[in-house]
Amino acid sequence: MYQRIVESLLYPVLVKKQGSKELAILAELQHCEKMSSDELQAIRLERLRDILQHAGEFVPFYRERFAAAGFNPTTVTDFSDLQKIPILTKKDIQENRDALISTAYKRQDLIANRTGGSTGSPLQFFHDKQRWDVRQAATIRHNLWAGHKIGQKVAVLWGHQSDLAGFQSLKAKLRNIFIDRLLICDSSSFSEASLKQFALDFQRFQPEGILAYANSLALVVDFMKANGVELPPPKSIITSAEVLTAENREKIESYFGVKVFDRYGSRETSVIASECSAHFGMHIGAEYLHLEFVDGNRTVLPGESGDILVTVLGNHAFPFIRYGIGDVGAAAPQSTCSCGVTLPKMQMVAGRTTDFLLAPDGRKVSGAALTIYLAAKVPGVRQAQIIQRERERLIFKLVTDSQFNANSKAMIEERVRHFFGATMGVDYSLVNEIPKEASGKYRFSICELKGEDR
Repeated sequence: MYQRIVESLLYPVLVKKQGSKELAILAELQHCEKMSSDELQAIRLERLRDILQHAGEFVPFYRERFAAAGFNPTTVTDFSDLQKIPILTKKDIQENRDALISTAYKRQDLIANRTGGSTGSPLQFFHDKQRWDVRQAATIRHNLWAGHKIGQKVAVLWGHQSDLAGFQSLKAKLRNIFIDRLLICDSSSFSEASLKQFALDFQRFQPEGILAYANSLALVVDFMKANGVELPPPKSIITSAEVLTAENREKIESYFGVKVFDRYGSRETSVIASECSAHFGMHIGAEYLHLEFVDGNRTVLPGESGDILVTVLGNHAFPFIRYGIGDVGAAAPQSTCSCGVTLPKMQMVAGRTTDFLLAPDGRKVSGAALTIYLAAKVPGVRQAQIIQRERERLIFKLVTDSQFNANSKAMIEERVRHFFGATMGVDYSLVNEIPKEASGKYRFSICELKGEDR
């Protein structure tokens, strides 16, 4: 009963008070997800032309890039025309952040965001209010696909420190009690004590849903099984932020007795694709994104793996056009989905993979959370990889620029002490480039401990 009050009354009143249009956008997304491919494509093409023309007129970076490529956004007739535009790299964003901001907006009206990135390469960027509302609506839509309704109690295992910090104020705590109804667990590091406390909190809270980093939830399951703890099964489980391996999917589903709904996204683009009740591939959020799968300059065929390029059909304040996100995936052949959603599908081939690093006292520290928390905030760090070969030492392999100095190292070491304790040592390896793995991904944390150390 209380969940229905939140869904139908409290939450709508809150978003209206905040001036958010997310619920209206959610209704639009739910309408579009059942459209024919021709109807949807017409909407998408109109949005593509709009963002390209805006970028060409108001965004200095794209005005220069389009001119250099001989690209005229007013002549676009098909998504294939995008191939005339060079790929937007993370380095482009790092070196041209201010030139990527639309002059049609005032800086103070924009929503700032940042990420350590799946490749360990930190980015700072912005959203306009409309794009932020689309992000919120897209997240709610996938929650609903997974059976998680607005106002249901949800256990959240998350490691992004700025997200977690958002729940610390009195206002946020009150909102959480009455509306969000989340049990927050910091998954940036786990100890036996914190996992035992999580088990107690989970049993007391009785959540109807779980939202978690994929590897973090698998680690929780391992601990609970090893200690004979039975957590009450939720109605839905959503995993995100890390690649959900087949092994971890089976482990989680077997323990809780419910299906996992996997979600693929990024802080730059929000939800990119998400799993439906068919659990066969992920539907792309095609109303607000366009994906390309490429091998160099060649667009690969459906079913063939390629580097993923994302064009956001919105966010006029800071356009992402043919953004090389650093993941590898494949477009799925067009087919009818049993869930009734007509949006195109994709498969992840290689995405963000994370090794947990070990603190000297035995706690496991999430590489994803550490990279986001460190690399995104340390001046001068262009790209980072953290390697652990000894129990009490970490190697920070860094690509740096002129802003990197002794203060940058001090920031890293302070945060290492925060996550790992005072005895963890730090070594630096400054390099020109951090090469990709054979999978096509950068690994941002690598634990090479063996045997008893591991």
